[in-house]
Amino acid sequence: MDHEALIFLHIPKAAGTTLNRIIEWQYSPLSIFTIDPHRIRATPERFKTLSEQRRRQLRVVRGHMFYGIHEFLPQGATYITMLRDPVARLLSAYSFILRRPLNPMHRKLKRGRVGVEAFIRLTPNRQNLQCRMLAGVEDVTCDQRVLDIAKENITKSFSVVGLCERFEESLLLIAKTFDWEIPYYENRKVSKVRPALEPNVVSMIQEYNRFDMELYEFARKHFEDTLRKEEDVMRQALAALDSIPKPGPVKRFCYSTVVASRFLVSKIMSAL
Repeated sequence: MDHEALIFLHIPKAAGTTLNRIIEWQYSPLSIFTIDPHRIRATPERFKTLSEQRRRQLRVVRGHMFYGIHEFLPQGATYITMLRDPVARLLSAYSFILRRPLNPMHRKLKRGRVGVEAFIRLTPNRQNLQCRMLAGVEDVTCDQRVLDIAKENITKSFSVVGLCERFEESLLLIAKTFDWEIPYYENRKVSKVRPALEPNVVSMIQEYNRFDMELYEFARKHFEDTLRKEEDVMRQALAALDSIPKPGPVKRFCYSTVVASRFLVSKIMSAL
């Protein structure tokens, strides 16, 4: 029988890099297709043109993409994702651009000394992004209809919707669902610097991302309901996760090298 594929819908700035490193430890890199919307050889459009035989052999499809790629996986598929508090996610995206000189918006923000408020107005396509990605609506203004679609998709198509702010519990739910073995891991691309904000700026972020705010609250309640049902199992799993010994320098170097190699192989295979 065909193995149902796993789709990791990676929302930008929502713990995806850390989760990707763990995913690479569970599956052969030859069976992972990594979508990169900014690379001509690994875009969602190109993925859809791959032969049915190749798509059928995939175990994992992951990347920054909008809901809907499952329609092109003949073996069937289920989704996972991580959501993040919309205020924290926007601030993380803003800080990320300021730290990356090669980012297309970096020079504009730096030269114009663009603050958070102006950044929000400059980037309407970045607002309510989580809602639009889970709804599979890319070029449409987010509204109540889009929110309703995103909620419906969560209910019918996602095995786990984790929360960035509760990463360990989210990881354990995913591991339990897909029978993963969790190795030692480190949080990746975690920014420790956040701009100080006035309350009115926080309110502005919430207003411009009000559909993401509602979607996050919907997912949070669903997440907590699931945890309550698995309370005893999760308590034991958290204790086991905390007991994983931290590797020494040599072992950590070897582990990082292997993970980097698996990541590179996956990226190369996705571009072929």
